[in-house]
Amino acid sequence: MQNKRDVIASVFLIVIGIAVLLWSIRLQVGTLLRPMPGFFPFWVGFGIIALSLVLLVQGWRGRGKAPKAYGNWQRPLIMVAGLAVYSVVLDPLGYILSTLFIAAITLRILGVLSWKMIGVSSLVLSVSVYFIFTRLLGVELPAGILSFLG
Repeated sequence: MQNKRDVIASVFLIVIGIAVLLWSIRLQVGTLLRPMPGFFPFWVGFGIIALSLVLLVQGWRGRGKAPKAYGNWQRPLIMVAGLAVYSVVLDPLGYILSTLFIAAITLRILGVLSWKMIGVSSLVLSVSVYFIFTRLLGVELPAGILSFLG
C-alpha cells in the first residue's frame, strides 16, 4: 500500500456510498421509465462507490497522485458555511431571498468584485428561477416571507 491517504479516503467514501444506496432503497428506487424518490440518490450512491473503488485500487497500487498542500482553504469553508446557512433559512425566508444570499456568496467567491454586478445577477437568478419553477413547471418552492408573490 503506497498511498495510505487515498486508501483511507476511498474506504470512507465507500461507506458513505453504501449508506446512500440503503437510504435510497428505503425511499423506493422505481424504474427508468417510472422513477421514484430514491432513483437519483441510488445512482449517486452507486457512482460514489464506483469512483471510490477506482481510488482504492490506485491508492493500493501506489498509482495515485502525491498529495499536494492545500492552497486557499477559506473559500471552500465560506461556501460550506453559506450552504449550511442556506439550508437553515430556506423555509423561513423563502427561495428567492435564500437563493439571493447564496448566489451572492458564490459570485463573490468566484471573484466577482463589483457589488452592483453581484446584486443584479443574484436578484435576476433567484427571481427568474423561482418563477420558472413555480409558474411554468408547477414546482412548489418555499415562498417564506415573500408569500404574497405566490
